[in-house]
Amino acid sequence: MVHLHSDERQGRGRALNRAFTAASGRILCYIDVDLATDMGHLEELIEAIRSEGYDFSTGSRMMPSSDVKRSMKRGLASKGFNFLTRTMLGSKLYDHQCGFKAFKRESLFELMDSVEDEHWFWDTELLVRAQRSGYKVKEFPVKWQHGGATKVDLVKDVIGMGSQIVRLWWQLSSLHTGRWQKGILTFILAILLLFLIFTLVGVEDVWQAAASASPQMFGLAVLIYLFSWPIRGIRYQHILKRLGYNHGLNFITGSIFMSQSANVILPARIGDVSRAYILKTKKDVPLTTGMSSLAVERLFDIIAITVIGVLAVLVVMAERAVDDWVMPLMISSTAVIILFFVAIFFMASRGRNGLSPVERIILKVSKPGDYTDRIAGIARKFVDEIYTISSSPRDFIIVFFSSLMVWTVDILTCYTVLNAFAFVHDAASPTTLTAVVFMAVAVGNLAKMVPITPGAIGTYEGALTVVFKIAGIAGYVGAAAAVIDHIIKNSVTLVFGALYLAHFNIKWHELVDIKGKNEK
Repeated sequence: MVHLHSDERQGRGRALNRAFTAASGRILCYIDVDLATDMGHLEELIEAIRSEGYDFSTGSRMMPSSDVKRSMKRGLASKGFNFLTRTMLGSKLYDHQCGFKAFKRESLFELMDSVEDEHWFWDTELLVRAQRSGYKVKEFPVKWQHGGATKVDLVKDVIGMGSQIVRLWWQLSSLHTGRWQKGILTFILAILLLFLIFTLVGVEDVWQAAASASPQMFGLAVLIYLFSWPIRGIRYQHILKRLGYNHGLNFITGSIFMSQSANVILPARIGDVSRAYILKTKKDVPLTTGMSSLAVERLFDIIAITVIGVLAVLVVMAERAVDDWVMPLMISSTAVIILFFVAIFFMASRGRNGLSPVERIILKVSKPGDYTDRIAGIARKFVDEIYTISSSPRDFIIVFFSSLMVWTVDILTCYTVLNAFAFVHDAASPTTLTAVVFMAVAVGNLAKMVPITPGAIGTYEGALTVVFKIAGIAGYVGAAAAVIDHIIKNSVTLVFGALYLAHFNIKWHELVDIKGKNEK
């Protein structure tokens, strides 16, 4: 027997790594020191590896035939954790944390270096990675009784392991496995939404309206929309420059085209992450800066859209009634903006110890260690970079007015598309019609903030169709105009996105195969 001692508390994962590395057996196992699991199960634990051909074996307190005695609070917390692990990480096991496990030495050492967690999540990450790598894992019910003595801090460990579930899900699932299946499902949802809209307003009427519209006006709309992209590039170039990264306008505009192309095709705004990845791999911009600069861009998009929407609503209300949901939506958007700024200014403040509130929160709810310190540092940098732009009057004005220009061009594109349809101006006065288009695009792009379909296909068209009706525009005309407007914008994005992918020699899969590269 060998006793391994450490004056420093290592955490469960580090301690087990150290012990297994020092051990020499063909079958390695560990058992909680309080012997909570009935030792009568030891033979089954070992034989699963020695004679049944399994790579890993683990006792389970969650299987129907398990005999477990523990407090209700800990039982509920454990069930919640294991439910999230099964749901988010795709594990087939019922219990990942039982301290009664055995491992085939070769299989364990093949996986051990890939396990990042060094504390209580070590078991879970190892078992999840084992299943995904095709190793055989046996889970069997055990008789288990809580021993009374434990070093588990329930609140901190639940929060800490919850963050680890998200981290591992991000690495294994979000941008790697199943992305095309998810993309297909969300694309089907988009088609169903469009079909529902067309059914409500009349499929044949939509088709006839689109067929009778002016193609010349559609061509003009394309040319108008192209003007928004250099403005987007200039705006984002200014944001990055203020954060210490000065790059050419062509590259910046190209990175926006490429990331927005990913947003058009893939769900959950994966393109936003893709842009941060492109900036890191091509220009060595840290991922934190890539994401904080995107957050600034999105924030000012929402500000500009909300300002445009509120002004448009006020103009329309001077001539006719608007639906009851319109003004509350604008008020809610305004409230979100105000709360965001309050939160950023609060989170960027410093206490007597030099720590920001976001750092203090992370350090308080998580176990101390290098991983926690790194997360706290990243969070602080993220908040500080948003604060840098938001707190400077000059930067605020530049980014705000460039955002207004971006969305004004976007709205003019939609206005041009709508004017391709006959009799549109018969429905309302020019002032009301113009204001309604401004309001429709504002509402449509606020709807895009909920990324339930690729490129918000279906939700954007639905929002525009509903708002167009305020101006007296027939539903089928509004739906046809909304669809064509979205097709024009998405087509321009995809064409130039593809051209820039070829120009910068970036493969499409690189936009979605993000390997979680380390922050520099």
